[in-house]
Parts: sequence; C-alpha cells; structure tokens
Amino acid sequence: MRPIMILLSCGYVLVGSAMGATGAAGEPGPLASGYGSGVHAYFAGDFQGSHDALTSVIEAGGGDPRPYYFRGLSALKLGRLDEAEADFQRAANLEAEGRGSVSSRAIGRALERVQGSDRLKLEQYRGRARVAALQRDRTGTRRRYSDIEPPEADVLRRRRPERIEPREPVAAPRPVAEAEEVEAVEGRPGAGRAPRREPEDATNPFADEPAAEK
Repeated sequence: MRPIMILLSCGYVLVGSAMGATGAAGEPGPLASGYGSGVHAYFAGDFQGSHDALTSVIEAGGGDPRPYYFRGLSALKLGRLDEAEADFQRAANLEAEGRGSVSSRAIGRALERVQGSDRLKLEQYRGRARVAALQRDRTGTRRRYSDIEPPEADVLRRRRPERIEPREPVAAPRPVAEAEEVEAVEGRPGAGRAPRREPEDATNPFADEPAAEK
C-alpha cells in the first residue's frame, strides 16, 4: 500500500510542476493546485472527486484546455456522455484557436497516460477542431487578399469596349428611266409622262417611203 501512495504522490508532484509553469506565466497558484488535485484523483480512480476539483478550476476562469479534457474524461467514467462531449469540444476549440498560454505539445504530454477508447474519443474532437481552425484561417486569408486587391483590377473588369453602330449603306443613283417610273408610281411631278423619243433623221431618203409590196 505504501509504494502505491508514493507513486501517486510522485504523479501529483509532476502534474503540479506542469501547471506551475503556467502559473509562473501569470496563472494563480490555487488553479494549478486544483488542476493537479483533479488529475491526481482521476488516475487514482476517484472520478467524482476529480470532476469536482476540475469544475472549481474551470469556474475560476482561464483558457487552459487541460482541465476541460480531464473533467470530460472523469464525466465519461461517470457515464455522463453529454457532459464529457461538451468538455472535449470546448477544450479542443481552445487548443485549436490557441487562446491559452499552453502549447499543444504540453497538452499532449499531459494526456500521455490516457489510453484506450477514452483517448480515441478525445482525439476525435482534437482532430476535428484543428481542421475547422485551418479552414477558418484559409477563409480569412482569402478575404484579406481580396481586400488589398488593387482598384485598377476592378476597373478593368468593369470596363467594356464601346459599341460601334453600323453605318447605313448609301444608295446608288437610279437610272433616268427607273426614276421616271418611280415618280409615276409615287405621284411626284413628272409622273405619267411618256418617255422622250429621239427625232427621226430627216436626211434619211427612205424614211417616208412605203414598204415594197411582195
């Protein structure tokens, strides 16, 4: 029994040291102590005690995803599936968005002892949160590039070539005879006049002679 207590005490010291680094960055000491107590109770099998201790840490504030992860693991052991999934989702979002002062590597080290189906379930939330954060970053990058696009490009896209109207063909002048026929049809001056005939040649000796009888 004594070796087990020594082992648990060593685990408690290691967890407290991990949180102590965060506490040195500005996190109050009681939060680190409460997180260490919650993790220690979880690995000791006291899942309700772990849940209560980690709840106190979460309610005190802070953006560390680890208390959410371990409280979700405790809730999973207690059969509170909905609570566990909500904590996993919250912790994964905090980790993916980088709101806290704890790196993903430090979170991975804290979760090293968690194995089996519980760890697989937790990792599903971590993976989905990373993908969603990556997609948001790409969307934000595209929007920033579109905002700084030169205004000349938009002007060139909107500029269209001027439309050139086709010119009507010029009608060719009509012949005199055709012009007179058009005047006759349309009722203009000169309409109905007989076409002018050229006078017969008076010097033609055969002009007045009747045709010879056969």
